[in-house]
Amino acid sequence: MPNHTGRLVLSTVDALDSPDQALVTGILAREGFIGAPLRGHGDAYAAGPELLSLLAFTGCAVAVPVLPDAQPGAAFCHVRIPAPSPAPRLLAGRNTRPPRCPGCRARLADWRERAPDWIGRPRARITCPACGETRPPWHWDWKKQGGFGRLFVLVEEIFPDEAVPTPHLLDLLTEASGSGWRHFYVQD
Repeated sequence: MPNHTGRLVLSTVDALDSPDQALVTGILAREGFIGAPLRGHGDAYAAGPELLSLLAFTGCAVAVPVLPDAQPGAAFCHVRIPAPSPAPRLLAGRNTRPPRCPGCRARLADWRERAPDWIGRPRARITCPACGETRPPWHWDWKKQGGFGRLFVLVEEIFPDEAVPTPHLLDLLTEASGSGWRHFYVQD
């Protein structure tokens, strides 16, 4: 099986916020970011007709297949909006590097070993081994290579840094949720 190309992840700036999934899905459908639900993929939607205009692509000849190929298992761009989680959860992948303390910038080298302790804990805290400051893991600097949230919009098969959300897309998400949004990238 080929490596996962990657995904562009959109989530609220405040990892504790939990926007209404139906409102977010509704505005993304209305604005053409998502299309019809994909059969057999509960939380997945076809790329809408405006998806490519609501994302800004880097590079000069980006080719993003948005239709399922006749070949089973072939990668194509689509959007997933999983149900919100009761507490902030970490999305990380093979591209995720150790986060940095926002105070002293020290790396948290053992974050993968610590991560299971954060699952389902809205009051999880990490004490920086270098400066001793204690803060939630979602306040650490993950450098757009991972991050926390309760509701995610996942744009599948986007290579890290290949696309960024336009200001208009972020405004739409803010309008639907009342919360600011950010993005990062994860590769499985």
